[in-house]
Amino acid sequence: MGSDQSSYEDVKVFPQTSPICGIEPRFCLPNPIKLRLREKIFSFSGDDFKICDADDGTLYFRCAGKTFSLKDKKTLLDVNGQPVLNMKQPLMSLSDKYKIYAGANSDKELFTFKTERNYFKAKLAAFVKNPVNNSHHYLVLKGNWRDKKAVVFLGEPKQDGIPVAKVYRPLSGKSLFFGADEYLIEIAPGVDIALILSMCIALDEHQRD
Repeated sequence: MGSDQSSYEDVKVFPQTSPICGIEPRFCLPNPIKLRLREKIFSFSGDDFKICDADDGTLYFRCAGKTFSLKDKKTLLDVNGQPVLNMKQPLMSLSDKYKIYAGANSDKELFTFKTERNYFKAKLAAFVKNPVNNSHHYLVLKGNWRDKKAVVFLGEPKQDGIPVAKVYRPLSGKSLFFGADEYLIEIAPGVDIALILSMCIALDEHQRD
């Protein structure tokens, strides 16, 4: 994969006939989707932030600013304001872990992300248990996170991992809803969009630390 922006935007993501689920089956959509995500999603401004379809503005998730005033936990809400997952903020280091829990509490741990940074390159990986069939998936996000350019692979990239999602900034204003401080997450059909979103949020938080 090259270092220019277009090489990330042009990566093909592959639909999955068997759901790649890590949060809930309802988030494994039958169609491809582009989500619009703002940098510094967990601001302390007290403003709500909505995570929407980049093309038609359909709402998928909410992030209530007042919920994120706690430094040790981040919570993602669905369109009805119900907690989907929460994550613990890592300590400052070059290699950290984010624990992901179901809902708003720490009663049910879902999986753990391990994050690494080396200058501008970043990697985040996790073994995720699929609640649909109790299988396990190994997911890896790799790329240049400072410029918001990355690919999520099912399996290790160096061992023929399959691209199932990608992160990039559009080369031009292709979306009516797109802003200068935002980026896109394109997710293949059959892949848990909440799972992919949690990966991006975890790495975004770690990058800012």
